[in-house]
Amino acid sequence: MKKILISGLLMSTLPFSLLSYEVNFNKTFSKKLLPDTLNSDIKVRIELDSEKEVSNKLDRYNDYIKNVKYIEKNLGVFNIRPRYRYVSKTPKIDGYLGEIKYSIKSNDPKKVSRFINGLINLKEHRDTSIIVSNLMWKVKESSSNVAVDLLRFEAITWAEKYAKNLSSDLKRECKVKNININSLQNPYFRGSREVMYSAKSSDAAIAVPEQTSKPIKMNVNYRLECK
Repeated sequence: MKKILISGLLMSTLPFSLLSYEVNFNKTFSKKLLPDTLNSDIKVRIELDSEKEVSNKLDRYNDYIKNVKYIEKNLGVFNIRPRYRYVSKTPKIDGYLGEIKYSIKSNDPKKVSRFINGLINLKEHRDTSIIVSNLMWKVKESSSNVAVDLLRFEAITWAEKYAKNLSSDLKRECKVKNININSLQNPYFRGSREVMYSAKSSDAAIAVPEQTSKPIKMNVNYRLECK
């Protein structure tokens, strides 16, 4: 009887952590994404003495851009401003600078090259500069969202399977208590350097960056309880 009482007393004073405990750890899931849209920023810059001449030339380029239907485009800037020089510390107008800026995108690199070459072919004089920058492949938001959903589903199903296997190995009942996504790393596709096309480079080929897949990563924190 005394042994039974001692045994019962010991059981009642055992800390709960010896009867159940938590397992906390991180795991990273990844999925490769192939970028599906070629993007670029286009700027046409014209410098002339006459504001009217600058306006007429800008309109010519702007009409070409607006009439192109085979790529997506968004107008960023269309402006004309005076250019100054100082004479005896007094500013005087020394011509005009006009700019139009567009962002363009397409899933077909040949269409992007065709569009840029069309702009270059409109050039007639050195007063006009065509600047191409941030030519890079990107992943559409819809494609990225699908990939994130798939990773999230993988993280959940993996946790359920892991808890089941852990229960079998430890001979205990292990359940997932919490799943927390710590961070999500979307692939970054580096853009090209800024390229200016002058009259001498009107026949230059457009250097399109390589379309390569990169991983999207999801870091997940798990908390399991085993009894």
